[in-house]
Amino acid sequence: MVELRGDNQIEEFKGIAQKLVSKIVSFKGVTGVIFIGGLTRGYADKYSDVDILVFLDKKDENLRKQLRKIGSNEQQRSHVDIDLETHFFQDFQKQKWNEISRWDFSHAKIIYDPQGKIKKFFNKNLRIPKNFWLKRIVVYGEYLKWYCCPPEENLETMVDAWVARDDLVSAHYCVNYAFDLMLCVLFALNKEFLPPQKWRIFYSHSLKWLPKDYRKLVEETMTVKSFSERDLNRRLRALRTMWQQTLPKLKSETGLTPELISKYYVEKVLHQAPP
Repeated sequence: MVELRGDNQIEEFKGIAQKLVSKIVSFKGVTGVIFIGGLTRGYADKYSDVDILVFLDKKDENLRKQLRKIGSNEQQRSHVDIDLETHFFQDFQKQKWNEISRWDFSHAKIIYDPQGKIKKFFNKNLRIPKNFWLKRIVVYGEYLKWYCCPPEENLETMVDAWVARDDLVSAHYCVNYAFDLMLCVLFALNKEFLPPQKWRIFYSHSLKWLPKDYRKLVEETMTVKSFSERDLNRRLRALRTMWQQTLPKLKSETGLTPELISKYYVEKVLHQAPP
């Protein structure tokens, strides 16, 4: 894991969280408590919250208010932001998880689960179809090809379109978007859910497999010295180097080539029969 720098207040945050949990679990009707965010990351600073989810075994608005008050009182005492969410477990089980929820809950730490219901539910909900990662690689990879990483040098991309339209700001923006697509491919290749945007680059450095000189290539891709065509080409070279280094890994892990990515995208994503 790449370490975060700065004033790490995690011990203070853990102390606050433990104090809250000891009070919360004393209430009848609490069936589970989990930590997310900084408490599971091992790092917290002045920009962080104490993120705790509490599950109730039945709908009890009075209990919910009591628990929220505990959180509010501790926030006033400690001057630390406390995000204490309370959920009726039966209703929570019906919710569809978005990408951020999947990532959060795949990293969640179960603190209190006397009946094992929380762990069982999380394990079930984090299961994915066999082709889940493959489909993600195909979609992100196909878009990446469209935007700036064509399978052949003579094929034009969206970046080329904006250069031809004499809008280099838009061309540079397309590189930004293509870089995010590259990140999405790397997370899928490593079978990891996507973190929120604010954490995406940071957590990408901890993936098990990455292109050679990844950090240097990321910095080169992200640096904008001027909105010029020359600087655009420099950024493109760095991003395309990442993609070219990733292609052999994609092929060895999934059997996909740029041509097969397009074929899979048409047949399995767009559901169009080949001519």
